[in-house]
Amino acid sequence: MRPILAGLALLLALAGARADIAPTPDAGPFLATIAGLEFEIQNVEVKMPPGYTKTFEVAVLTGCTAGHANCWLAASRHLIGMEVESVDGEDLRPELGRLHQIADIFAHAKGPVKIELYRRDGGQQATVSFARR
Repeated sequence: MRPILAGLALLLALAGARADIAPTPDAGPFLATIAGLEFEIQNVEVKMPPGYTKTFEVAVLTGCTAGHANCWLAASRHLIGMEVESVDGEDLRPELGRLHQIADIFAHAKGPVKIELYRRDGGQQATVSFARR
């Protein structure tokens, strides 16, 4: 019985330790204006059971360049402040630098670039195609 309890205690300790491992930090840059859209890497806190929070870095559409067609689209659809989930079907990877990855996709796109966005405070989702320039 003692070896089983000792093994169970070890597994619980390891599970707790693994849950506290910090996510991969973003390789940067942390601010970028791409095709008239302003993006920033921000920290968000997520509540995790049982009763603790974890901080993650996410790419957020924070603003846009006035007069740009993409700015008009972002503002009219109330997209400012939403997190970027994926760009042209590609998930953003922190080890590549999320904003670097977005810029690269826009630079090499042959047509409009589809961005999937998410608003954490309300669960709103949107998929929007933006001009590549």
